[in-house]
Amino acid sequence: MIEQLRWMRLVMDPLGKAAEIVEVDSLKRWSHSPAVHHLTGEEKNQSDSPFPYNPQINDKIVLWIGDISLLNVDAVVNTTNESLTEWNPTSERIFQRAGPTLRIEVEEEVQDCRTGEVRVTQGHNLPARFIIHTVGPKYNIKYQSAAENTLHFCYRNVLQKARELEISSIALCVINSVRRNFPPDEGAHIALRTVRRFLDQFGSSLDTVVFVVDNTDIGIYEVLLPLYFPRSTEEEEVALWQLPANVGGANGEPVQPDRQIRIIDNPQHSLDGIGKVELEEVNPHLCRGRVENHLGKTTPSSPDRDSNLDLPVLSSRAQHDTRVSQLRHRGG
Repeated sequence: MIEQLRWMRLVMDPLGKAAEIVEVDSLKRWSHSPAVHHLTGEEKNQSDSPFPYNPQINDKIVLWIGDISLLNVDAVVNTTNESLTEWNPTSERIFQRAGPTLRIEVEEEVQDCRTGEVRVTQGHNLPARFIIHTVGPKYNIKYQSAAENTLHFCYRNVLQKARELEISSIALCVINSVRRNFPPDEGAHIALRTVRRFLDQFGSSLDTVVFVVDNTDIGIYEVLLPLYFPRSTEEEEVALWQLPANVGGANGEPVQPDRQIRIIDNPQHSLDGIGKVELEEVNPHLCRGRVENHLGKTTPSSPDRDSNLDLPVLSSRAQHDTRVSQLRHRGG
């Protein structure tokens, strides 16, 4: 009987060897790791803590280096491309260990996933019940805020989907990728503050959130986790010096100052009804028909908004010039 129970806790490695399932309860909680205090002589970036010490939330957090496909959680996250065919280390482990039926489900029922959105499949041969697939953004400094917003929505949509599925444990891979030129430290800031804001709002819906990292990202997460999940009031105080000045909005989303262009007194711009034009930054990832936000709502797109980071984007200045040209034509 003991041997039977042990075999139930084993899955087959792609090379044919049995691999031990990792029980999430065996992993060390963030609240049980010692707090570290590093004071600096610099001025505080925050006057009041936007992420106060909360031992209940810290009990939900795990930072772990390992194979995400071995975790016995309700759902694991797979970062992929729009056709769900990207062969990165995370996807490779998940698809190989889940078996060929996962690929069949993806090809026959899921087919694609737009950037920033999520799709759900069964776990198949994984210990996890579900796999939540998402597509991270490509990073281009010219469209930095668009990429940052899209990455935020990846994490937020994943967490919202977990809430909809009524699951209690989830393993998050690092969704941003150096393959897509996303700076790993900025990606970690977005991931951590998005998760923290979600747990602040819906903490009762999840018991465990595992940040699954590799040797490349572990150092970044070890440094940044205390800023968003301080383990003591002293660590919370230290975070006031180390947090960035801009810690995002209520959901952890990046916040950009409103962009406005004032039409100066110039014969070229002296048109009736134009005094100030409010400009909207175009998100290159909002493309091809619809965009799901973190509440699951759908916003229709239009050809003017449809684009991709690899394609030219109608910039705010271009929008302004087009609008002025249209008004001039009407006035003429």
